[in-house]
Amino acid sequence: MTQIAQLQSDTDEALMLSYGKGCQAAFAELYGRHKGPIYRYVCRQLGAKHQAKAQELFQEVWLRIIDNRASYTVEAKFSTWLYRIAHNLLIDEHRKHTARGEHLALVDEAPNNNDSASPEVLSSNQDNHESELHNDFLQRAIKHCVELLVPQLRDVFLLRYEAGFSASQVCEIVEAKPETVKTRLRYAMSQLRDCLHRKVDSSETGGARQA
Repeated sequence: MTQIAQLQSDTDEALMLSYGKGCQAAFAELYGRHKGPIYRYVCRQLGAKHQAKAQELFQEVWLRIIDNRASYTVEAKFSTWLYRIAHNLLIDEHRKHTARGEHLALVDEAPNNNDSASPEVLSSNQDNHESELHNDFLQRAIKHCVELLVPQLRDVFLLRYEAGFSASQVCEIVEAKPETVKTRLRYAMSQLRDCLHRKVDSSETGGARQA
């Protein structure tokens, strides 16, 4: 088996250990696997108006990986560690622009909403008239509504439903208790559902005026 084939078959954790021993090709393989998802995560967290800052934080994530290559140990999945680094950088960025505790008030109690739905379920479970809208409109609406979430809610939502981490992995990444993560997901889903309803109602009102 060639080195390239071997690297492609290695786990993320094995690649990171190899990189810690000086294998640059292992880092290239890791970067190729994760650059797209981690960049989208950072971009979605910061919003469309902050692409330059997203690029800066994206680069900083990988610099942290490089800086810690020699001390890396397999204590969790590499992806969990990677996203925890990104999460902590994003938290630091939000704290620069937000007074301490401003985003915590929304996560004290959970409303009685279903927290197990995915974004696809959100868009498909709206009133019957929503099913008639074009997919591109729904995708834009979901993206817009996600950007309106406060950072703590947007963070767990993107980790759970876009990055595809399990609830327990999300807890590890954001370093929060399961009940806290569950509560944040419930609030995120509730606010997204309300936002999507408003977007659909607004679209239909506009269409009626043009008719």
